[in-house]
Amino acid sequence: MDATAFTVSLWLCTTASSADIPALVSDKDWDTGNLTDVTSNHDLGMTRSSGSDKGWVVALGADGGWVWNVGDGESRLDFRPPPVGAGIADGVWHMLAFSIDPAAAEARLYRDGVNVAVYSLAGLKDVRSGAEPIVSTTIGAKDLQIDVQIEAFAETAEQIRSRWSLRTGKSIGEALAEQPVDHLRVMAWNIWHGGRRDGDEAGLQATIEVIRSSGADVVAMQETYGSGAHIAAGLGFYYYLRSSNLSIMSRYPIRQTHDLYDPFRFGGVTIELAAGQLLNLFSLWIHYLPDYGGRMKDSTTPVTVDQLLEEEMQTRGREIDEILSLLQHFVSDSDGTPLVVAGDFNSPSHLDWEHNTASLHRGLVVPWPVSRAMAKAGFVDAFRSIHTDVVDEPGYTWSPRFSQAWKDRIDYVYLHGSALEPRAAKVRGYQEPQWPSDHAAVVVDISID
Repeated sequence: MDATAFTVSLWLCTTASSADIPALVSDKDWDTGNLTDVTSNHDLGMTRSSGSDKGWVVALGADGGWVWNVGDGESRLDFRPPPVGAGIADGVWHMLAFSIDPAAAEARLYRDGVNVAVYSLAGLKDVRSGAEPIVSTTIGAKDLQIDVQIEAFAETAEQIRSRWSLRTGKSIGEALAEQPVDHLRVMAWNIWHGGRRDGDEAGLQATIEVIRSSGADVVAMQETYGSGAHIAAGLGFYYYLRSSNLSIMSRYPIRQTHDLYDPFRFGGVTIELAAGQLLNLFSLWIHYLPDYGGRMKDSTTPVTVDQLLEEEMQTRGREIDEILSLLQHFVSDSDGTPLVVAGDFNSPSHLDWEHNTASLHRGLVVPWPVSRAMAKAGFVDAFRSIHTDVVDEPGYTWSPRFSQAWKDRIDYVYLHGSALEPRAAKVRGYQEPQWPSDHAAVVVDISID
C-alpha cells in the first residue's frame, strides 16, 4: 500500500436519523454518490457508489449505526455493522476512530475505545484524497455535536483506549484470559455466500447460532461475503477481514495481521490469549477446480490416479506449495508461537484415500498432494489424528446440503507446534430447520501446553 499512516477519531453526540447514509466526517464527496443496495450472494447492505472514490468517510448508517469506508479510486472497503450494540444515534457521546497503517497493510476500527474490526489493506493504494476533511454540522433538522481529531500516525489500540477512558472516566478491559489458556476450540467453516442462502436475516441468524452453539473460541471463515461485521457483532468477537472471502473471528484480541499470498486465498492473525500468550491462526481457501468429485461420480468415464494428480497440481497443489513457502517463518517459530491453519482446501486427504478405503473411491488409492504437502511440512491433521478409522469416521464436510454430491472431507484444521495437541474433533453439519451452508464445519478442541 502506497500511503502514509494516519488516525481519524471523532466524538459524536446526536439523535439524528437518515436513510441517506450521510457523511459525519469525510475527505471525499461521499454524499454525491448514488445510494445503492449491494446485497447479493457476495455482499450485504446499503451504501453509496462514491465508496470507490479516493478518500475516506465515517457516516451515519440508515439504521442508526455507523459506516466506515475507504477507497483508492478503483477499489473500496466497507464496514457496515448492525445497529445492535453498535448504534450511535442515541443522544449519548460516542467515540469512533480508525487508523491506517501502511507498514502493516491494515486498518483498525474502534467504537467507544474498543477495536471492533481489523481490515487488510492489501491491494489498496493511498486512501487519502488530499482534500481538507469536511465535518457535518446537521443531518436533516438535527444538530450534530462532533469533535474531530486527525493524527499523522497510526494510533495503537492502547492509545485509543486511553483517550476514551480519559474523557469518559470509564475503563475498558480486553478479553484476555486471566491465566494462560490451556484449551482452545477452533472452527473452520465455509459459510456459503455469507451464510445467507436461506435469507439475509434467517441465514445470518442461523449462521451465528451454529458458531455460538459450537462453543468455538476462534473461527477461520471462508465465503464471508459481506456478513462478517454482522456475525462478529452477534458473537461479540474480534473481527479480521482479509478479503471479501476470508475472515477470522476471535474471542481474544487480534494483535497482528499477516498478509501472505493472495488475499482471496490466504491470510492470518496473531491472537493474544492471555498476557504474553500468542497464537498464529490462518484462514485458507484454495481453488475449487478441478472438480475431482464430478469425475468420481461419473462412473462411465475412466479416471486414473495420474490424471487426478496432474490436474490437482495445476491449481491446488501449486497453490499449497507457494503458501507453505511463504509460511516457513511461522512454521519454524511454531514451538515459540503455535500455528493453526484452517479452512476450505477443496481437496481430499491422502489419509482418507488409502488401500482400506479404495472401494469407496472407485478402487483408487490417491496420494493427494495438498494434504501430503501439509504433512511433509509437519502439520497435524487434527480431525484425522483423533478419528483414525476412516470407515468409521469419514468426517465428510462436502456436502450436507446436496445429497447427490460426491461425499468427501475437504475442510481441515491443521496444527503445528509442540505446544498444541488435538483432544477432540467433530464435524457439524446438522441444525434445525436447515443447515445454512453447503459445507459442514470442522470443530477441534486443542490443548495448549
